[in-house]
Amino acid sequence: DMGLLAKAVRKYGLAVARMEEESNRPPLASTSTPRDTIVEPAASEAAAAPSGSGQGSGGKEAPRRYKKVELPTQEQMMMDDVMNNNCLVKMVLSCVMGGVLGAGMGIFFGAFEPMQPGEEKLGVMQTLRNYGRQSLSKSWSYAKGFAAFGALYSGSECVIEQTRAKHDIYNSAYAGCFTGGVMARSGGKEGMAMGCATMAALSVCMDRFMDIH
Repeated sequence: DMGLLAKAVRKYGLAVARMEEESNRPPLASTSTPRDTIVEPAASEAAAAPSGSGQGSGGKEAPRRYKKVELPTQEQMMMDDVMNNNCLVKMVLSCVMGGVLGAGMGIFFGAFEPMQPGEEKLGVMQTLRNYGRQSLSKSWSYAKGFAAFGALYSGSECVIEQTRAKHDIYNSAYAGCFTGGVMARSGGKEGMAMGCATMAALSVCMDRFMDIH
């Protein structure tokens, strides 16, 4: 009986010792996340979020701003149609603008005309009158040329564009060829051909430079 009691005491002591060892061990890290646990994003992840995602601070979506679009009125639509699609209006405007430009250039270049023989003996007022007549004559000549050029080019381009139903660089080339040929008609067939080629190339270069088409 004493031997059995001693064995029982020994087993109880070993069991108590094992329980104390297990209680002193550090708890193992759990690989699963409890359902009630809320995982917050790390600061590095929040910083890595794109700035243009449309969300402000605190995860709230930034309010969107819309710009009010005003539709054109009927009068504005009619005016736009007349100014952009009416070939006659384009011709008149180009003719007027070309005449004004030519008049200004004529006055500018007329001021650099050399003196005529015998004008050295004239007085100051008479010399100024002669320069004024020369400048006006040159201005009128330049104005007529530029006005005719503007009307021919603008009108022909408008007609060609409406006929082809296309808005490209070929319209400028055809209009330049037509205008150059008409303006150089006094030089015969060779002059008209040279004027056509020159103005077509110049029109294409100007369109490329100004990036119109």
